[in-house]
Amino acid sequence: MTQKEEIRNWYNTFSANQKITGVNLRHYTIVNKLLSLGLKSNSKVLEIGCGIGTLTGLLSNKVKKGKLVATDISDESIRIAGQRLNNPKHVELFVTDMADFSVDEKFDFVVLPDVMEHIPVEQHADLFMTIRKHLHQDSIVFIHIPHPKAIEYVRENDPDKLQVIDQALSANRLISDAYKHNFLLMEYKAYKLFSNSFDYVFITFGIDKPLEHIKPIRQNSIILNKLIERMKYYLS
Repeated sequence: MTQKEEIRNWYNTFSANQKITGVNLRHYTIVNKLLSLGLKSNSKVLEIGCGIGTLTGLLSNKVKKGKLVATDISDESIRIAGQRLNNPKHVELFVTDMADFSVDEKFDFVVLPDVMEHIPVEQHADLFMTIRKHLHQDSIVFIHIPHPKAIEYVRENDPDKLQVIDQALSANRLISDAYKHNFLLMEYKAYKLFSNSFDYVFITFGIDKPLEHIKPIRQNSIILNKLIERMKYYLS
């Protein structure tokens, strides 16, 4: 059995667990962050690693005038996702590990919701290459992963919770693989979601391109922002 087949079979079984878990805080957090990044009703979105379509359903409701392509390595997960979503016209589902993925589309957003840690790290550079082929100059790639320290903690203290592949991904490795294909880091933020320690990270990449124009902020806005920061300073 190949590694790809092993992973697919594992997630075909794991899909039952996903049905029990359903939508949780993490899914709403991801969608709200995408909205803050400019997700609109007519956006074209590629979701990689959609599982049974838990996040896909939330995204589908936000891009009803656009297009949503959702992929997963598990054929069973895609089957369940199709049932859950009831096949809306603006949503397409694909069974793929992304190695052979190719559609005639340029997406505004590519979303990897807690999937990079489950893809063998030696495949990440090729994955970024595939993603890059489906982007335009203003596209955004949004990656959500467990904090690497959180993965290390689970590995040491509760390894039964780990999936078939569950890697602690360092920022430097992710950035290095992305930069091989002309990406530019826009944001990397660790935050607390389900614990009192940093347990998740979101990363956004854009296309590395020259700045065409820098428009200075109006002077009155700078003065107002200074007053706000000054008040925070003295009230802290």
